[in-house]
Amino acid sequence: MISTYAIINSSNIVTDINMWDGNTSTWSPASGFIAVETGSDYVGIGMTYNSGGVGIGSTSTNKWISS
Repeated sequence: MISTYAIINSSNIVTDINMWDGNTSTWSPASGFIAVETGSDYVGIGMTYNSGGVGIGSTSTNKWISS
């Protein structure tokens, strides 16, 4: 099933948004990037990924932090 994924760089910044089925046999992000399924959350390029709201680089409890 196709879902929306945010492409995240090593600084936890969203650099792209892709539609993907999650199958790494057919595609995967470039080295140094990860793909995170966005679910129903609004996510835009330039936002910061805060893994599960646990505070990567921030004290925010939000998973996605706008810039």
